[in-house]
Amino acid sequence: MQLSQYEPTTWPLINRILFRVFSVYLVFYYGATFVPRTWWDKAVTWAGKLLIGKDYHIEAWPAGSGDTTFNYLQLFCILLAALAGCLLWSVIDRKRKNYDKIQYWVMVVLCYQLAIVMFRYGVAKVFPGQFAAPSLYKLDQPLGESSPMGLAWTFMGYSRGYTIFSGIAECLGGLLLLFRRTRLLGALVCIAVMTNVVAMNFFYDICVKLFSSHLLLTALFLLTPDIKRLARFFLTQQPVAATTRYYPVFATRWKRYVFNTVRYLAVAWVLWGAVATGISIRQSVKQLTTEGAIYGTYEVTSFKSLSLPGETTINRPAWRKLYFEKGRRLLIRDDSGVTGGAVRIDIGLRTIETTINKNVDTVNMHYTLNFDNTMIMKGTIGHDSVQIHLQKKDTDHYLLMTRGFHWVNETSFNK
Repeated sequence: MQLSQYEPTTWPLINRILFRVFSVYLVFYYGATFVPRTWWDKAVTWAGKLLIGKDYHIEAWPAGSGDTTFNYLQLFCILLAALAGCLLWSVIDRKRKNYDKIQYWVMVVLCYQLAIVMFRYGVAKVFPGQFAAPSLYKLDQPLGESSPMGLAWTFMGYSRGYTIFSGIAECLGGLLLLFRRTRLLGALVCIAVMTNVVAMNFFYDICVKLFSSHLLLTALFLLTPDIKRLARFFLTQQPVAATTRYYPVFATRWKRYVFNTVRYLAVAWVLWGAVATGISIRQSVKQLTTEGAIYGTYEVTSFKSLSLPGETTINRPAWRKLYFEKGRRLLIRDDSGVTGGAVRIDIGLRTIETTINKNVDTVNMHYTLNFDNTMIMKGTIGHDSVQIHLQKKDTDHYLLMTRGFHWVNETSFNK
């Protein structure tokens, strides 16, 4: 192996220490996904007993949230392992004057890792899988009842164009990271994009603060070899010489062929993963955006029990509104809140089946649709027999969905 225009230099001690710490920590952080869950359960339980109390036990595993107590304790374990690894590395390799070669390969690994994630999230925005358009329930929900995260999701989901723009920016950052000549620009794009993402996650209480912060940290770490050159360019307005960092150049043809083949296959693998993700999301979105035969918002006008003669109430909160959403979902608002989930509707038999209250109660209904947009449902909720009369609401009048775009606004329209 030969070196192209490369002259080794002696790194300052502080630079060597910081490189060991951050490179080991980031590699351990991303490598944690390959550690079996049973191992993490033991490590997290130990950390919990140490930091929280001797009676600690895992109550929630990461599922939909990346900011659980489990995640924070896991991060503590990763930090301890990284510090131990850094200390061991420092003792074994204390005579090394620079980490040019190791830095190159660490940067390659982190570039591909960051690129994969940027593509994954970017494609999920270009093909609207991460942020769906506001649902019927969201459009009907009072603003004050929305959570900060729900408000952010509605903000992003409303504008297909802005969501696609955000996704393209993330994909662009990931794409630029895959090539050596554009890697610096890719890191800068990722820093700009992820700074905005991290700010939104923190200020809207979105539960991926830890992961997004590490993506930003990774992008900043990728920038460190060029930090002096960037400062010279932006702050002093002086010319900046081309970099002469280590890059592997092979003397024999077959070694160059193998190296380039592996490199291009890795790039192709990342790009194909992005394309496959897009295809999968597109198919899922198509199913989730299909309107059912009784799609719409229905207001309950009568809710009666048929369990006993003459009885008009049952021992459960009365239903107030039903939201038959796209993608075969049903949400039910009653006096105690909102419940619901997946729904099975048989148009031929005119039946509705679902489970509510965290799968405690099964709902089996037969429905009749009338020409005046009313519906009658008869059936059971758990062990109670009920008859429900509903009136379909007009869902085409929401200003948010009808306002649209205007080049010309004679007055501000801020409602």
